[in-house]
Amino acid sequence: MKKYIQHLSSFLTLPTTFLSRKAPISLVVSIVLIVFSSNLMFSQLNSGTFEDMKQDFYAASGNSEKEFEIATSYLAKAKKENDAAQIVAGYELFVSHYSHTKKAISYTDSIILLTKNTKLEHYPAEGYLLKGIQLYYNSTYNDALTNFATANDLALANKNLRQQISIKHYIGLLKNVSEEREEALKIFQDNINFIHENDFQEKDSEQYLKSLFALADSYNKNRVLDSAEVVHQRGIKASLQHPNKYLYPWFLTSYGITSYYKGNYTKGIDSLLKATKLLKNNEKSLCSNYLYIYKCLEKQDKTEEAIDYLYKVDSIYQKKPKVIFQAREAYELLNKELKAAKKHQKQLEIIEKLLVVDEIITEEYQNLGKKIVQKYETPLIISEKETLLNEKEALINQLQDENFLSEKKVIALVIVSAILLVLIFYFFRRNVVQKKRFNALMENYEQKKVQKEKEKAEKKQIPSSEKVSVTTQKEDIGLPQEIVDAILIKLEKFEDTHQFTKKNYTLTKLAKELDTNSTYLSKIINMTKGMNFAKYMNEIRIDYAIEQLKENKVFRSYTIKAIAIEVGFNNAQSFSTAFHKKTGINPSYFLKQLENQKSESNI
Repeated sequence: MKKYIQHLSSFLTLPTTFLSRKAPISLVVSIVLIVFSSNLMFSQLNSGTFEDMKQDFYAASGNSEKEFEIATSYLAKAKKENDAAQIVAGYELFVSHYSHTKKAISYTDSIILLTKNTKLEHYPAEGYLLKGIQLYYNSTYNDALTNFATANDLALANKNLRQQISIKHYIGLLKNVSEEREEALKIFQDNINFIHENDFQEKDSEQYLKSLFALADSYNKNRVLDSAEVVHQRGIKASLQHPNKYLYPWFLTSYGITSYYKGNYTKGIDSLLKATKLLKNNEKSLCSNYLYIYKCLEKQDKTEEAIDYLYKVDSIYQKKPKVIFQAREAYELLNKELKAAKKHQKQLEIIEKLLVVDEIITEEYQNLGKKIVQKYETPLIISEKETLLNEKEALINQLQDENFLSEKKVIALVIVSAILLVLIFYFFRRNVVQKKRFNALMENYEQKKVQKEKEKAEKKQIPSSEKVSVTTQKEDIGLPQEIVDAILIKLEKFEDTHQFTKKNYTLTKLAKELDTNSTYLSKIINMTKGMNFAKYMNEIRIDYAIEQLKENKVFRSYTIKAIAIEVGFNNAQSFSTAFHKKTGINPSYFLKQLENQKSESNI
């Protein structure tokens, strides 16, 4: 290619030579030469077979410019010959060239569009598979799963075993993302067994290495370390025998992780550092390496050196948001280290980053399962009182270190101390008030519980023919009694079956579910419950939250965000506001007091 560009460049310099003498003639000659040279260059680029061009493309691995050049020529040749199969192959070269980027996804869309209504073998299943893979590596997990499901249906219909193995492989990877680790391990074990039984390791060596690596990694995640070590050694040997040493850096990384879990920290660091040199363009793997290098160094009491690797993860995340899960772990570890070192200002900066990351994970990845949302939700680490006392201690220490205290400094110290004492008294008094409110809330809860059980017992004893209408003692609503009674019975069932825990309930939606209209329902709620619909929904959700927190140990382990979603609120803020409005205390304080009660009762 460069030879032809140089050849063309020599012609492009000709016009400057002739312009001073015979401009019109020289211009015509130059244009003819340029056209001739361009056609010559294009014909030379397209003179090789498609197979030759493919081999050249893969031989140029690592040379991005040459890869692009060959892929462009390949696609141009395919389109010129109007060969659908080769056009698809050209798009696949571009998918490979732009792999792990959003641009690769656009080429997979072109493959799907081109092959949907054709009879090309393996398509459009291969297009959906490739798209799922690229979406996975761009952290768009839900869309990836959708495309894998479509590809799997087509692969099963066509009895394409290679595609089924690959799809199963990536579904196993998605299982790991959602922390269904045992299920993922079973998938990878089945895949490897199938590959060996059908001699697939020779037919598709790269898929074999992928499956072998996934199995080794899965053994790590499930802490089956001896098996992990055996599979890693097999994988490293097989990858070194591959022409391109396929997955060799990743086997080194995973072997380093196995060494860490087995307590061989020096060996682990050695493997991880070797892999790091080969993974400079793969941010996720690089961040994973840095996290485990930190862990190995920390185990060797090399804390200062270890922390540098956590900041490297932070630095990558600022440029590449797709490493969000690795960044979250780095922030958690940094928070622990900075807290231990009493570097409060830096710790608060990391906490802010941690909270932002948690919010993103909660919003974008919650469909992968509630467990992952709960795990990545972070509680407030430094309370108001602790912050206040830290500031006070820092101020006093600063003043004590000075050699001379001027009169103004003494006055300032007295004023600051007085302010701090007032604030401490305020927080102390607020705590007393909140404790009283908590005790009253618990007493009221127990009374309601007893009353509810009593009412249930009485209802069972009274024949239905003798039951008095619920609204006979209420003010007249202006509606037929039978309609009111029917709606109240349905409303009671709505409460008893906890349907209100669904999010985004509106008056109109509930009225439709109860086979009435919103006007009737609004009137009945106002007159029988003594409040409007919005307040009524908040009240029963808060009552249910209190009941669950009091009686359900698992519920108490949830974060405020998870509790809010569980009882029907859209977010933690609206739940906390409604909880405080009803009880006079925050849900975090209520949870803390409940835990204190449980701890005291277990002593």
